[in-house]
Amino acid sequence: MKYKALVSFSGAVTASLNKIIEINDEEIANDLLNAGYITVVKDSKKTVKDSKKTEEEV
Repeated sequence: MKYKALVSFSGAVTASLNKIIEINDEEIANDLLNAGYITVVKDSKKTVKDSKKTEEEV
């Protein structure tokens, strides 16, 4: 499943702010969701161009 990083973090999974990442390990995803580090990406049809646009808006 795809997620958006709400903060930068590093560990078993690493992501920077606003990066779209894919996490296949449900336990890790749930831990990060509960900690408020990530959110589920509802529109999985985003392209790389859309992701770059999001990063530029920040």
